[in-house]
Amino acid sequence: MKQHYVAYRDFLYQFFLKHVKIPELAEDFAQDVFIKFWQQRDSLHDIDNMDAWLYTLARNHLTDHYRKLATERKYQEEVWHQMERHSPGRDAYGTIPRVLLDIYKKELDDEIEALLDSLSPRQKEVYILSRKKGMSLDEIALQLNISPNTAKNHLVQALKVVRNGLDGRYVSIILLVILFLI
Repeated sequence: MKQHYVAYRDFLYQFFLKHVKIPELAEDFAQDVFIKFWQQRDSLHDIDNMDAWLYTLARNHLTDHYRKLATERKYQEEVWHQMERHSPGRDAYGTIPRVLLDIYKKELDDEIEALLDSLSPRQKEVYILSRKKGMSLDEIALQLNISPNTAKNHLVQALKVVRNGLDGRYVSIILLVILFLI
């Protein structure tokens, strides 16, 4: 297994770097592909062309990433469009007043804070350092005296909790706001 990692790590990293242009993201994607590789290790003996198989894993991972970005962007645009369209409190220029946006932001911040309270103390600390203080994973690792990979794992788990928690709650808040504004 280690020989595959050594042999293909640079190939996968360069493939992702060429497409996403962000070294940290390329590294994360390469690691994700190796995780999929590891999860399917029992069926490796059935693979005739390892290069093609890993390339397909990488290409599919990249496609999933772009599909997710497109879906998130469409969703965000639709939410903002609905908020703007149904807002009775527009100013003379047709924009949503700052006070209304502040209310939406406060509600979302409260939701995130409630979700953060459900995290382990370390996950919460890593999330706050990353998302609220803008620190990189390397900076977080240095400050907390942990490895960058451990910092990344804590952040990934924290983001999953926040995203999963907001999926249901955020949609219901937006729907209530839209219904209230109609």
